[in-house]
Amino acid sequence: MPTETQTRRGRCPTHGTVEATRDLPRITFPWVVNWIRRTLAERHPFRCPECGTTVQVP
Repeated sequence: MPTETQTRRGRCPTHGTVEATRDLPRITFPWVVNWIRRTLAERHPFRCPECGTTVQVP
């Protein structure tokens, strides 16, 4: 399944300020199913690209 990557600047406890990322499913049809999948995926935290730990995002 293709994904869309969201990036945000955040603070990693190990590496300091990083561009944190998380993956969301791409917009597809049927819209209701897609809306539910994306809403659930947005609950996942942003992760540090270097070590994979959860990043604090303002």
